[in-house]
Amino acid sequence: MHNSRKNSRARRLGVRAAVIAGTAGTVLAMAAPMASADPVAESIPGAAVCPATAESCVSVVVNSGTFENNGFNLPIGDGDMIIAAEAGSGEGVSTVLLPRDDGHFGVYAKPMTVPGGVLGIDLPFNNLFGLAAVTAEVQAVDVPVFNDLITNMDISLPVRMKINNAFLGNNCYLGSEAAPVNFHLTPTADSSPAFEVLPSGSLKVSPVKSATTDFAIPAASGCGPFGVLNPIVNWRAKTPATSGTSLNTVSTAYLYPGGIDGSDPLDDLGGGTGSLGSSGSSGS
Repeated sequence: MHNSRKNSRARRLGVRAAVIAGTAGTVLAMAAPMASADPVAESIPGAAVCPATAESCVSVVVNSGTFENNGFNLPIGDGDMIIAAEAGSGEGVSTVLLPRDDGHFGVYAKPMTVPGGVLGIDLPFNNLFGLAAVTAEVQAVDVPVFNDLITNMDISLPVRMKINNAFLGNNCYLGSEAAPVNFHLTPTADSSPAFEVLPSGSLKVSPVKSATTDFAIPAASGCGPFGVLNPIVNWRAKTPATSGTSLNTVSTAYLYPGGIDGSDPLDDLGGGTGSLGSSGSSGS
């Protein structure tokens, strides 16, 4: 009886994923033998945020990337950002995310170390024992939207960027809830991901190459007491900016039903840092 329910769920997800992807014949042909085979242990990043009762869920794991602003570069490492939530139908072919109520809007990002820290040059003794170190953390201010078929990875993502340093305080941001930085990531011309049906019936799409350019970044706010350090952050981050900006990412996406084993992205945030920023702009 248990195997029957498991196989039934896998077949339902295979059908749904095939329709979404527009590759029904191929995916169903692959899903049939896999769904009936003995399952192997698989853990999907971010799957723990999706309710066990959900019909469909999505996780997008950024594997690598670069944020650039007129010569300022911030490398993005594997797992530095995950979008994970239950997925529902929107208008037309769009997909609405139904995130867990934890204040993250379905977007989980680690603080990423800025190469060169405050001055744009890595200083001795681990950037003066961390006093000159800087991290940048992407924080969603609203729920992301998939504007097309979910597997096309056309994503609108409104965010603010929290800038962390020993002297900046806890309220230093580029962008805000009222005036966010709007990333509209679309697939690049050379993006040709492969579709793989996993033993559970989940669909894996990888690698997905996405990019966006010339988005606006507001001036810094809240940096230091009464904002007195805003000019230094603006100098270092080259803000405000209305052009010369870009974001490029390579990601892996998963479509799966609720109840699949997987990690909770909150467990991996924990105040640590993401990519170490070992390469990138000097920010001069």
